[in-house]
Amino acid sequence: MKKLLYSFSLLLLVGVLVNAQDKKPNVLLIYSDDQGSLDMNCYGAKDLKTPTFDKMAENGIRFTQFYAPAPICTPSRAALLTGKSPQGAQLPNNTSSQPGHAGLPEEEVTIAEVFKGAGYNTAHIGKWHLGYTPETMPYNQGFDHSFGHMGGCIDNYSHFFYWEGPNRHDLWRNGEEVFMDGQYFPELMVDEVDQYLSSIKENEDPFFMYFAINLPHYPVQPLEKWRTYYKDLPSPRRDYAAFMSTLDEYIGKLLDVLEKQGVLENTIVVFQSDHGYSTEVRNFNGGGYSGPFRGAKGDLFEGGIRVPTLIQWPNQIPANEVRNGMGTGTDWFPTLLDFCGITYDQNAIEGHSLKEMILDKEASSPVEVFRWKFGASWAIREGDWKLIGYPTDHTKKASIDFEKDSYYLVNIAQDSSELNNLATDFPEKVEELTKKYLDWEFGFEDDLPQDFEEVQHLGFNAKVQLLQPTDKRSTGQEIKLVDGYSGTKTFSDGYWVAFLGNDMEVVLELPQIKKVKKITVGALSAQQSWIFAPQEVDIFVSEDGENYTNFGSQEAEGATKNVIVHREKITIQGKSKAKYIKVIAKNIGKLPEWHSGNGSDAYMFIDEITIE
Repeated sequence: MKKLLYSFSLLLLVGVLVNAQDKKPNVLLIYSDDQGSLDMNCYGAKDLKTPTFDKMAENGIRFTQFYAPAPICTPSRAALLTGKSPQGAQLPNNTSSQPGHAGLPEEEVTIAEVFKGAGYNTAHIGKWHLGYTPETMPYNQGFDHSFGHMGGCIDNYSHFFYWEGPNRHDLWRNGEEVFMDGQYFPELMVDEVDQYLSSIKENEDPFFMYFAINLPHYPVQPLEKWRTYYKDLPSPRRDYAAFMSTLDEYIGKLLDVLEKQGVLENTIVVFQSDHGYSTEVRNFNGGGYSGPFRGAKGDLFEGGIRVPTLIQWPNQIPANEVRNGMGTGTDWFPTLLDFCGITYDQNAIEGHSLKEMILDKEASSPVEVFRWKFGASWAIREGDWKLIGYPTDHTKKASIDFEKDSYYLVNIAQDSSELNNLATDFPEKVEELTKKYLDWEFGFEDDLPQDFEEVQHLGFNAKVQLLQPTDKRSTGQEIKLVDGYSGTKTFSDGYWVAFLGNDMEVVLELPQIKKVKKITVGALSAQQSWIFAPQEVDIFVSEDGENYTNFGSQEAEGATKNVIVHREKITIQGKSKAKYIKVIAKNIGKLPEWHSGNGSDAYMFIDEITIE
């Protein structure tokens, strides 16, 4: 069980340095969801009406090079609340949105726990997506009060989680399910803040509030007045813009509540998006705005991780200023503790305080090297140079050649759009940044790109008959199983054939009967992306396609924990004559208990099946 917060000699908290005569500041940490890199009027989205955000920028500081810790929801939030990278926080990918699935490990210390140990009231309002068990829900992660949904998103009126099923209700207050059918969730969030602040007014202790609003994440359900306002914009920008102005309106209402309660003047307000906008079909394939930046949610190009970020604190930090220095969501943990006079052990976290950079426009970022890792993709930025391994681009602003662009080098100052790969022009810079990536605790040699492996074998271009359905995430057609090339370590390279929860059963028909001595099945293991190698491969052979004999079986890695992304080759040797070869690769079925998505269907990616 997690140690109680008050024994921070073994964890983080060293002491509280705020003078007893001073009134400690409150903290309001706002995290939006799936917001485009430049989706505010003050960031250059001139088609948007965002008066609240624009006023916040006038009253405080706007960052131009602030980054999300990850390009998707759960790892970004885990990093925000722990001050660690997603890998350090043990949540490198999304956790399941289904009840009974764990998330942020109990031993991880959250910023709420630190503030609570320093005498603060702590509250979570909105989205959680960091675990759906009693041990990993907000009430056991340092929050005195919690109101919101535990999964990744909900319908804003029914408060149901809709995905591929089972659909279910998801609205909770302090561990108890509550029902408020038909009431608009952003309005409920603001009302909850008002009621909560009233309830703690008498104790006079400051508060730390994590306000994780699920806008503009799908389902796209803006206020009708904003739909009307943007009716002349083309889709999908029209509804997305309406949702952005709805978000702006409710952040304005939130700040109005703080002012009404008499606490706004002494409250540090931080606003940041968790990552870039979504191009998923549920989001009508886009609608967000990232200006010149390439990439979106799920990508390590700028459009996936560079996010709008604001901070204000009346009369305490500069107003109407811009900071071009770099920072990430991981840095809010030490930064906010610094501003509140709470000391901490820098060695226990990965973030760095931005206090000096915020207060002094001449100050630079406290760190020079930034690193990200998501699935097979990774990135490192030092100064103006940025290197991405296995890049992806959901915006498709330009094509990616997985052979030529597996290392993608750009100079951000000269090419913020990241459209020109300089890797072949500056091989020494690629080598330098790769080495610095490997210096990171979570950077491994196995992460580095590999060339497509060309394989000559008897089954090349054999006729392929799939007996089990592939998943929609398949990037290759069936013929890719025997096209003479093995897939790389990134599942989106166009060569892998995917299966979700089910086995692969395929029959390969050779041009004529051949002597077969060895058959190898290639599989991908990217467990943080929910992709597991088969647990077993069984092979049967036939000369006529009707009468099959057993060629052999081989157990594989299956659910054995191995978080390093790698290709596995399952080889079975025998001695037979065959024209038809049936290959059955057994999926592990459900993600194992130790996995953040435990109980959900597991992916299995196969390529290439070689016959010798």
